[in-house]
Amino acid sequence: MNILPVFPVLSVVDAVRAVLGTNPVRIFEDIAPDKTSYPYAVWTMITALPENNLDCPPNIDHVSFQIVVYDTNKTRASEVRKVVLNVIEQYCHVTRFHPNHFERKADTNIFGRGFDANWFLDR
Repeated sequence: MNILPVFPVLSVVDAVRAVLGTNPVRIFEDIAPDKTSYPYAVWTMITALPENNLDCPPNIDHVSFQIVVYDTNKTRASEVRKVVLNVIEQYCHVTRFHPNHFERKADTNIFGRGFDANWFLDR
């Protein structure tokens, strides 16, 4: 099973670094560290399936994952999602956009904007 290269792909693109910082780039697997500055992106693997063959072991894994951008400004969250989307869909297939997400932390409004995608990774 492969590890998705979400961070390595996104963290080297200037457009992504312009919106998610450079030291460090605010892209995290599963959960962001406490007190991370906004905006930031979190990616999570949903499922992974080997593309099995009858005559040999699988040589590709089909990985479904999601990316969500969190921010205190809903417009900026949508704009950052678009930047991330434009980069990531050069490597995989976007399958669904999430409904806009809103939550309240203490007295701060947090907006989430995300999408799901499928990535076929060579083994």
